[in-house]
Amino acid sequence: MKLHGLRAQLCLWHAALMALTLLALAGFTYVLLIRMLHSRADAALLEYADTTARQIATTLYRTRPAGASRPPLFLSNDIRNWGRYIQVIDLQGNVQERSDGLHSHPLPVSANCLRRGLAGKATFETVPGLGEHPVRIVTVPVRMGERVPLLVQAGTSLEGVEAALQRAGWILVILTPSVLLVALVGGWLLVGRALRRVDGLTRTALEIQSTNLRRRIDHAGTDDEIGRLAEAFDQMIARLDRSFQQVRQFSADASHELKTPLTAIRGEAEVALLGELQPDEYRRSIRSILESSERMSEIVDSLLLLARADSGLNLIQRETVELGEVILQAVETVEPLAQRNGVSLLVDEVEDLAVAGDALWLNQVVVNLLSNGAKYTPSGGTVTVALRHVGDSAEVSVRDTGIGIPAEHLPRIFDRFYRVDHGRARAAGGAGLGLSITRWAVEAHGGEVTVESVPGEGSTFRVRLPLHAAPAAA
Repeated sequence: MKLHGLRAQLCLWHAALMALTLLALAGFTYVLLIRMLHSRADAALLEYADTTARQIATTLYRTRPAGASRPPLFLSNDIRNWGRYIQVIDLQGNVQERSDGLHSHPLPVSANCLRRGLAGKATFETVPGLGEHPVRIVTVPVRMGERVPLLVQAGTSLEGVEAALQRAGWILVILTPSVLLVALVGGWLLVGRALRRVDGLTRTALEIQSTNLRRRIDHAGTDDEIGRLAEAFDQMIARLDRSFQQVRQFSADASHELKTPLTAIRGEAEVALLGELQPDEYRRSIRSILESSERMSEIVDSLLLLARADSGLNLIQRETVELGEVILQAVETVEPLAQRNGVSLLVDEVEDLAVAGDALWLNQVVVNLLSNGAKYTPSGGTVTVALRHVGDSAEVSVRDTGIGIPAEHLPRIFDRFYRVDHGRARAAGGAGLGLSITRWAVEAHGGEVTVESVPGEGSTFRVRLPLHAAPAAA
């Protein structure tokens, strides 16, 4: 048995707790038994002594003449020969009469029992030395109205009490370790049965690797701690599986996106080196190489930004930002792109609202949304931006009359490198990172971004940010 194993530790803790409980229970039981046996013995002895005292009082009332010099005999033969010791003493402690068993060893008379007897109280004492076992003695007064002429002492051997206590002690000594042993063995078996599911869970968890994260524990037991632990493992593995899939997809998409401009750069360079070109052709090649380099630089910058965001770095500098000014600056930035594509940029309604955030990042959010609208809206369409006060938030909405987004793509529209139409996105110059950056920037400001779209009719993106201050008075 491995003492460092969980099963052994649980059993040892269980055994220690059970041992303490049994010892406390045995001690309590033994003390309670002592009290009970002595209490019953004292009650019987006191009843016997009181009965004898009443008999003596009756005898004194009937037979003792006034001024008699010698007291009558109080103890009958059956009382003298009975198993208990009994003697009658006067108020000075002199023995007037005693049972046959006390001829050689009279009961001791203490000053305390005389004093309490004169006060009309019973006194219990335990006296050794009268035999093999101690003797329990009770002294009670003989009452004749308010007067106490005599005292009665009754005693009995504690042999029966000690024998009962000895038997009970042996029973407890034998029973306590036996119960402890049974509890230990039962605890070992029960803990082993409970931990078998943990062993199975451990084996399954050890078999799961990064290459087979689709494996699940699939615990079908009861809804207890082990079942909830297995369910938590399955949920954790599912999250890891999704994370690994996202990492693999991200690596593949990043490689693909970077490979495209690199291929263009290499192709243009090879063309320029293979033959004698005119100066205009060299300038065209160099211009193409520069454009591809700029595209690759944008992708790398976006990837570095998202990597820094994932690492938990605080990239947001918070200050009071007037959203109206941010929107107007973003419209000016995107206006040239919209004009090239034949798309009209409209400002519907802009309320005077302020938020706590970074003006540069908020400007980038609006620019990204307006740029997407301008890229994917056919010539002659419109992109409309508005700023409204909704509840306790400022809502920026960007609505376009573009191609729209099919419903099955909406849940993943903010994923990195995800594009609804790869051909059109690449032709428009997109790498599929703009909306990912937008969502990160909005959430970093404590807000949320949502999208609604109808294919063929257009899309509406809504950004809600917590207000920094109440709307200013007009």
